[in-house]
Amino acid sequence: MAFRRFINSIDIRSKLFDLSDESDYEFVEAPQLNIYHKLTLCELIQLRELVNGTHFAIELNSLLHELLFLETESV
Repeated sequence: MAFRRFINSIDIRSKLFDLSDESDYEFVEAPQLNIYHKLTLCELIQLRELVNGTHFAIELNSLLHELLFLETESV
């Protein structure tokens, strides 16, 4: 969750409109996950989509499991 918050907190819009060279890359660091990468904006957007998609899939799986578990209890 902390990694997801970190990735979502990066302001991609401002980096897109910033013409300086240092705004073309973002250094992503997550020591607990052993991740240390310098990502381009395109890679950063793809990583954000992957992380948010994974979070959605996990939440959906939990919801479905909870509903199915409650349904089998009532039968």
